[in-house]
Amino acid sequence: MFQQNQPFSWGWVFSSMVIFVIAQLILSFFIGQMILGHYIAHGLKQVVQGLLMLSSYFLGGFIIGLISPKIRIIEPALGAFLSIFLVVFVSFVLPNTYIHFQWLKLLIGGVIAFALAMYGATLGEKLTKQI
Repeated sequence: MFQQNQPFSWGWVFSSMVIFVIAQLILSFFIGQMILGHYIAHGLKQVVQGLLMLSSYFLGGFIIGLISPKIRIIEPALGAFLSIFLVVFVSFVLPNTYIHFQWLKLLIGGVIAFALAMYGATLGEKLTKQI
């Protein structure tokens, strides 16, 4: 489906992790403050936060697809999975946390983030006509 004619780049993996954090900060600052700045139910607040986090993986993958000089589909997807791994791993090393480490959470969250970033990168590459 995707033919990457260039070697795998760990630099783009780590760059995409940084872009995911920046995308989450931007989305949470602008959209999150607008929606969550008002009083809403606690459950709805968690849903909005989750949707903002998920959309940041798509947006980050899309940005990588736009700015990368060559086709980069796998790198942002792997960066998204590693971002989820870091979040879940932090819950493993903290003594008191409400997110307890579970391999299933890592797998499910990682696969979802991987797929969203891959789809975003694919759309970004298609927009720049690289694929």
